Amino acid sequence: MIQIENFSFLGLIALSYLMVRFGFDAKVFAGIPKLLFTFCYPALILTSFAVLDSDLSQQHVIFTVVFTVVSTGLIYALTSVVLSRYQNAARREVIAFYTAVGNVTFVGLPFIFYFFGPFGLSFAILYGVVQDMLIWSVIYTRFAGRGSLRQGIKTLLNPCFIAVILGFIVAQSPWTLPGTVELPIRLLADATIPLALLCIGSLLAESRGALKAIDRDALLAVGVKTFIVPVLGFGILRLFGIDQTLALLCSFILFLPAPLLSVLFSKEFGKDVDFANVLFVVSTLLFLLICVGLFALQTAGIIPRI
Repeated sequence: MIQIENFSFLGLIALSYLMVRFGFDAKVFAGIPKLLFTFCYPALILTSFAVLDSDLSQQHVIFTVVFTVVSTGLIYALTSVVLSRYQNAARREVIAFYTAVGNVTFVGLPFIFYFFGPFGLSFAILYGVVQDMLIWSVIYTRFAGRGSLRQGIKTLLNPCFIAVILGFIVAQSPWTLPGTVELPIRLLADATIPLALLCIGSLLAESRGALKAIDRDALLAVGVKTFIVPVLGFGILRLFGIDQTLALLCSFILFLPAPLLSVLFSKEFGKDVDFANVLFVVSTLLFLLICVGLFALQTAGIIPRI
């Protein structure tokens, strides 16, 4: 799916960032999120079921599913409880979503493949598939607000959640998609990462002002997600006897920056878009800096590759 020998894929982020920064029409990139969530991301979800190959044993598959459901659900629930008396209701769901959900597909996969290899990639894809079921059902519905049953069902009828259901059905059936259907799906899926990286670069360029809007809440949220959650996750996993490499992989996934979805959901459902944008920009920049630092330390031989 992805072939990565170094961090050259960051060139796509740099390209779109520099283009927008120096006057290129940002409207060219404005339609990418809609394209991603309507076509590319559903296609990636569908193909994700097909790449869960021998890199994951049955035991690892079970562990991944359990870890995804427990970690996402527990973090989301605990954050929601902690924020139950938080006065700014427009930020409450944004923080809860950000704390529990990282940017696996758009940012995480290239880095995970570089640091953890094919096993890490398969693990992350399965993690993303399972988490998608939670995002496009429970979390999406909570962002939309509590409404009628009809409204609740309508929120689930989005391309990504439908793709999760179809992918699961196809994976459990003896049927295979005909080539005339599979090829276009794979072409769309392969376009997801490049388009997402270009989108991230353009968003970072357009959101440079977000760095001026950082407040105490943003710093606290980013600090908790970036440092406290991964460290606690690693400690708990090791306490339960999980292998160190697997625990590091899980912690790295918990360390991922804010998903682009948090910004899009905030726009769609009238939450604090500016705050969501600040979390997205700050957490993504911090993540990139830390990963580049790790890459430099590995290149210098100071720390070994996993």
